[in-house]
Amino acid sequence: MNNKLNNELSYNFSKQDYYSAVQLTLPVDISYSVDIDDPVRTFMEVMGGLNLNKYFKKSRRGREGYNDAILLKIVLFAYMENIRSLRAIEKACRTDIRFMWLSNGLKPSHMAFQRFISDRLIKEIDLIFYEINSYLIEKENINTNVLYVDGTKIEANARKFSFVWKKAILNYQAKLFLKITKELETMNQLPQYNYQTKERYEPKDLSPIYHALLKDCMDKNIQFVYGKGTRKSIYQRHFEKVKEYHDKLEEYEEHLQICGERGSYSKTDHDATFMHGKEDYYNKTGIFKPYYNLQIGVSDEYILHMGISPNPTDTKTWVPFFESYKSRYHTLPEYPVADAGYGSYDNYMYCVKNNMKLYMKYNNYSKEKEPKFKKKLYNIKNMTKDGNQMISQDGLRYIYSHDINSRYTENLSISQRYEIDASQIEIAKEKGAPKSVGYNPVLMEFQETAFENLESEKGIKLRTNRSYQAEGVFGDIKHNMEYERIQRRGKQNVENELYLVCIGYNLRKFHNKKYRN
Repeated sequence: MNNKLNNELSYNFSKQDYYSAVQLTLPVDISYSVDIDDPVRTFMEVMGGLNLNKYFKKSRRGREGYNDAILLKIVLFAYMENIRSLRAIEKACRTDIRFMWLSNGLKPSHMAFQRFISDRLIKEIDLIFYEINSYLIEKENINTNVLYVDGTKIEANARKFSFVWKKAILNYQAKLFLKITKELETMNQLPQYNYQTKERYEPKDLSPIYHALLKDCMDKNIQFVYGKGTRKSIYQRHFEKVKEYHDKLEEYEEHLQICGERGSYSKTDHDATFMHGKEDYYNKTGIFKPYYNLQIGVSDEYILHMGISPNPTDTKTWVPFFESYKSRYHTLPEYPVADAGYGSYDNYMYCVKNNMKLYMKYNNYSKEKEPKFKKKLYNIKNMTKDGNQMISQDGLRYIYSHDINSRYTENLSISQRYEIDASQIEIAKEKGAPKSVGYNPVLMEFQETAFENLESEKGIKLRTNRSYQAEGVFGDIKHNMEYERIQRRGKQNVENELYLVCIGYNLRKFHNKKYRN
């Protein structure tokens, strides 16, 4: 009886030994394991409408690498899923069934993705971004006639104490010019030298001088000495000073060339500019950090256009932004909507020249709607124009004096200057009124038109939409995606990275809107 029981138990245990939870199955299409409402399905729907191979030319040299179209799909879907680390993408290709489907079972390393993004994708990513947008515009019937514009600062991948200030370099350079002049005057006391002094010097001015000094030292068999207890000859001292000043001039010129029209740059990322971020501004820390000024144009919750600028303010980014938009889409939106940072004379003039409506706020737009603004008797907008004079609400008269041509605008801008009537000077002093006021009729007309547009029913709707569409995009990218600092360095690489972030955002938005309804 016991033998029979033992045999039965041993048989059951042997059956269990052969059982495994991972059974060998026939090969099947891995796509059947992906849920029908998974984001990768939406991603493949968009990618299926694009011809990706046209962006990459196959090289006939060397061993054939990974297919560029496959790597592109993996990278774009990774950014759609907010995976930006190359090692995380490599891991996903080994463990995530969706990435396995996209890669056809391939397992590229993180260096393969690095080479692809840096060498291959950097040349074509902008074209891919706008082709995807063209597909979304047609598919979603996006209203490209309205564009909500906004900007934000993204911290660069640079050390915050690596700054170079243009004003400081100019001051150092001016002091160096004086030192060079003094040194040349001292050298001219020697009988064989007679060098002309200048107000400004270039490295090429000092090159022949220190070569001549070196030749004199060699002709006179002068030995250069260094260290404590040694006495340098007058020729060695002059040679070392001129050589030092020559090298400093080259250094300052290099700094100024990198700065260009900017006021600063970072030593670790020459394209980054030092600016005040919102956090530093509101906390009053007084700290400048290296940033890139990111500008986006949003319509129907999609990012249609993107650009980066070294300018710390948004005012001067408007014209380059829309010129770039025009080169991509071959048209301009009729209703560009933006906040007060963009409402300048040049920007209004650009819109008028290109048949764009004025829906950008200006600096005092919000204050003009307050009751206390009407109590400002000597504000030019509360005065009445009568011929060649401006009359305040309390009866003071300002007589036209002369015109002033503005130096701070790209377009011709003429302001009229009105000075207080001579017979009312004492009254103006008692009331604390200004001696003169300025009036720019063209800018005033622009602002009046913008005020009427923004206060209309359509303008109120556009202003409301801008607040949650353009600013909502930045909130989603910075907070939800936790993207507050750029990972790459150099303007080209930064643009490449931001295009990937914007593509990922648009694809994710398309998927969410698809299942939202």
